[in-house]
Amino acid sequence: MTMDLGLKGTVAVVTGASMGIGLATAKELVQEGARVAICSRDAGRVAAAVRQLEELGGQVYGEAVDMCDEQSAYRFAQNVYDRFGQIDSWVNNVGAQLTKGEDEEEYSDALLERIYAVCFKSAVFGCQAAFRYMKDRGGSIVNISSLGARCPTIGKATLYGPLKAAVCRLSLTMAGEYAAYGVRVNCVMPGYTMTEFNSAHTDSQTMRAICEGTMMNRPGRVEEVARPIVFLCGNGSAFITGESLEVSGGRGLTLNAMFSYEEKARKEKKEAILR
Repeated sequence: MTMDLGLKGTVAVVTGASMGIGLATAKELVQEGARVAICSRDAGRVAAAVRQLEELGGQVYGEAVDMCDEQSAYRFAQNVYDRFGQIDSWVNNVGAQLTKGEDEEEYSDALLERIYAVCFKSAVFGCQAAFRYMKDRGGSIVNISSLGARCPTIGKATLYGPLKAAVCRLSLTMAGEYAAYGVRVNCVMPGYTMTEFNSAHTDSQTMRAICEGTMMNRPGRVEEVARPIVFLCGNGSAFITGESLEVSGGRGLTLNAMFSYEEKARKEKKEAILR
């Protein structure tokens, strides 16, 4: 028996959905029977993603949008509403690890403002855009944060973690603000996931270190992050709000994540000798 998430015929929005976790989430929503609207800043990638989703049989709307711009975010929400007549769930997936130059010791004001806009303001505007169309009927908002919110990365993603931590607290705050209207707000914190970008930019040494620090001894797949997001969109999570769900395979939770693998190998070797 499968769980009915109650998403058939509903309208779901996923921002930052032209690739990676966002596109995987949109695919899962389509397969659950939702009508889906997606956006990202790249019009070409949005068009390609829409084609993929339509090939799955979905009713899909796509638009090139900069979710860091307040009015653009609100226009997008209005366009989705005009197209489908309702908005039931909204996933804020915009984010990027923007960094200073290799030889720069300080963040400029301009770069700091850009990181803040991409990693935090986009989520604020997304929440507010969604609420405009949910406050009379209820709904679910899911903000995508990162494992970096709990376990910051030092170096190329120094400011990414603190701002993703802010997204977690934003989710709790908005959950409190919207509760009386039947609008739930939750947060998902993905660990290291094999998106197109990570697949292209992870060398073997880095991957080995990631796996050795993860209880499940591997990186995540995009669909493994997308499915919990979709669960939080549906009625299976109807009594969950204000929560941050980590989907990281147990990365960075213990100092000896490989213990069970080493112990299992030791026992198997001993048993083989005894046989």
